Amino acid sequence: MIIKTIDKAVAKVGDLSFQLSLLVTVFLVMAIIWEVANRFLFSTSSVWVSEVSGYLVASILFLAAGRVYREGGHVSMSIFLDMLSGAPKFALLALIDVLVLGLALVVGYATYDMALLSYQLNWRSSTTLAMPLFIPQMFMPIGAAVLALEAIRLLVRNICGVCRARQGTQA
Repeated sequence: MIIKTIDKAVAKVGDLSFQLSLLVTVFLVMAIIWEVANRFLFSTSSVWVSEVSGYLVASILFLAAGRVYREGGHVSMSIFLDMLSGAPKFALLALIDVLVLGLALVVGYATYDMALLSYQLNWRSSTTLAMPLFIPQMFMPIGAAVLALEAIRLLVRNICGVCRARQGTQA
């Protein structure tokens, strides 16, 4: 019962992060439309659109990573996975989840450390906008944490799948 509650909570966190990435995507599209209209109508360019667009793309990628992983949307080679069934297939999926979890933890730690250092040293972009760098950087460890939670969620499901498959073969 508690595992189902945790499973639902993690799914909601992943969905919330994904919804936030969709909002960022809408803002990115609006900013690009603004820039195109500005250039076409007034023959001028906004100071912020080019720089902020890059930050927004990174935010979208990190915030959406957890849900995309949950849904199997990342690029993968499934030739070996497709040849397996039952417990071996769930075991390979569990191994993949462990590797994704390890990657998410390393990336999460590294990006958290980077954002914290940027905040502590008050680092700013070297452009006219001079944006504090910790603001766009903070979305990276958040996205990595959501990815780690989704990897743990899938790992538990795949371990349970191994157990169920083994029980089915013993009966």
